[in-house]
Amino acid sequence: MKDYQLNYSKINKALYDCDTRQIKAEKILKIIKDFSQKDLIQCRCLEIGCSTGINTNFLSGTFRDCIGIDIDENAVKFGYSNKKIHGQFIIGDAMQLPFQSELFDVILCNHVYEHVPDAETLMKEVYRLLKRDGFCYFAAGNKYSLIEGHYHLPFLSWLPRPLSNVYLKLTGKGDRYYEKHLSYFQLKRLLKKFSCTDYTIRILLEPNRFGAEDMISQDSIIRKTPPFVFSVVKPFIPTYIFILKKDLQTPDD
Repeated sequence: MKDYQLNYSKINKALYDCDTRQIKAEKILKIIKDFSQKDLIQCRCLEIGCSTGINTNFLSGTFRDCIGIDIDENAVKFGYSNKKIHGQFIIGDAMQLPFQSELFDVILCNHVYEHVPDAETLMKEVYRLLKRDGFCYFAAGNKYSLIEGHYHLPFLSWLPRPLSNVYLKLTGKGDRYYEKHLSYFQLKRLLKKFSCTDYTIRILLEPNRFGAEDMISQDSIIRKTPPFVFSVVKPFIPTYIFILKKDLQTPDD
């Protein structure tokens, strides 16, 4: 498939670390449970961009059905061979998902948008697949994060594509910078068809509640920062967490 990142799990070996991936899944589940009034064991869940499937397998004990889909064939095979409960896995394209409309109560789209050729097409698929009362957990990296999250290089995602490619080569991190990050305001435009509940600052203010105490220690300066400061610096926060619901007042394209 043209201009698709087909083998990301070969680049990022951390995707095979079951312990750290399960910790991430536990954090996702805390946010889902905080938001949702649904009986999750009655719900059908889809994880788009499931990669090695560790999240899908962990969450499969929470939902009636839990399906993971990814275009990375080797990663999906690992997820299937490693499953401990009843996660289901499909190799497929996030921009052309092989499911009927309004099938899922819950969709996970966790740091996926920057890995697909067309993020708008991805979000149209999320909108199509959500039930009218369903919701999507959406985590997104910020273009204007000081340290880029995949290669841990300062200002990498700020640069024009030709310069970011050169930067990767010079640092020995890779030959091409594939990811296409958006700014906070660009993300808001990307998600315009959804009503958004923003958990980003809530998590910073209440890390224990949302399982983020491993990232925000008890003596961290973040815990001592007045809430209004987070609103001021929001365009530079590295990661955003939204819960998305269909805005039924917005007409379909």
